[in-house]
Amino acid sequence: MLNVSFVGCGGMAAHYLSVYRDLDWVRVVNCIDTNPENAARAAAAVGAEAACDYAAALAPEVDTVVISTPNSAHASQAIAAIQAGKNVLLQKPVAAKLADAEAIAAAAAQSTRTVGLYMSYFDQPLVHDLRGMAQAGRLGDIVHCYARLAHKGGMMWSGEALRGIRTWRGSVEETGGGCFIQLAVHYVHVFEWITGAKVTRATAFTRNLHCPGLEGEDLACAVLEMDSGAMITLDMAWCTNGEEMAIHGTRGRAVYRNLRWLAVASDGGPFEGRVVNYAGGITHPFGGPWGEEQEMEIVAPAYGDSGNPLNQHRAFLEAARDGRPAPVAIASGVRDMRVVAAVYASAKTGRVVEVE
Repeated sequence: MLNVSFVGCGGMAAHYLSVYRDLDWVRVVNCIDTNPENAARAAAAVGAEAACDYAAALAPEVDTVVISTPNSAHASQAIAAIQAGKNVLLQKPVAAKLADAEAIAAAAAQSTRTVGLYMSYFDQPLVHDLRGMAQAGRLGDIVHCYARLAHKGGMMWSGEALRGIRTWRGSVEETGGGCFIQLAVHYVHVFEWITGAKVTRATAFTRNLHCPGLEGEDLACAVLEMDSGAMITLDMAWCTNGEEMAIHGTRGRAVYRNLRWLAVASDGGPFEGRVVNYAGGITHPFGGPWGEEQEMEIVAPAYGDSGNPLNQHRAFLEAARDGRPAPVAIASGVRDMRVVAAVYASAKTGRVVEVE
C-alpha cells in the first residue's frame, strides 16, 4: 500500500484524482492546497483529509508526495519531500527557474526513492507508436518535427486578473515565462525522445497580443536545431485554439491533429503498434508522395484513466511500489528547461542562442 499526499488540488490536478481513487493499493492520506475549497473538494473525491499546510505532506505515514503546484513552489516542496525520504512525482515543468530545476535534480540524484516528472503526453499510446515507427525506419531520417498547442486559457486568466482575481499563471516569477514554458516543454521532451537527437540551438519570437492581465507571452514561435541536423518548429499560444503534432522524414510522415485524427504516409512498409495500424504505402516513381495517405481516428486517453497502462500517474505509482526508477527522470526535465532558457534568451536578444 502506497500512502500518498496529493499537493496542489486545483486546475489540471483535479483530473488526476480518479487514478488515486481507483487503484486499490493506493491510499491518499491527505489533499493539500492553499485554497481550502480545492483541498476539501479533492479530499472528498478520494476519502482523504484536507489540509492547507504543506507540512502535512511530510508526515511520517506519507511515503509518496505528488506535487501539482505553481512552478515557483516546486523547488522548496520537492526538495523537502526528497530529503524527507519520500517518493516524489513532480508536475512539469520542473521549476520556474533553471537553477531551481538543477537543485531539484541534484536532490533527486541523492535519493534512493522513486523521484520523477509527470509528462502527460506519455499517457498516449500514439506517442509510443510514433517512436516505434521512427525506430523501425518507417519514417526514414527525420528532418522536421512540428507542434502547435494553443488554447484560450490565457485570455480567461487575463480577464480575471484585470478584475482583481489573481492567478499565478499571470506572474513571470511564478511560471518562469508564459505560454512557452507551460506548453512547449511537452514537445521538446517528446521530440527528443522520439528522434534520439538533442536540441542544440534556438531562435524564437514571443509576444503578448491579447492578454494584458498576464506578464508573460501569450504567443511564442521557436525554431530549434538538433544535433542530427533536423529542425523543430514550435508554435504555442494562450490566445487561440488548436493542437497539432507532426513528424516528417525522408521515407514518411505522421500528422496528428486535435488529439483525434492521425494521417500517415510512408514507403517504409506497414506498421502495427498499440493504436497505429498502417497498411503501408507505395514508392512513388518520381520520389513524390508515398502512395495513399492513411487516416485513422485515435482519441487520446483521459488524464484520469487508471485502466490505461501508460497513464503516467499509474506508471509512477507502480514504479514507486516496486522500488524502480521513475518513468521520466527529473534530469530529463532539466534538459527541457535548458531549451526553454535558450528560447527566451533568443526572444529577448533577437539572436540564435546555444542550448547550454
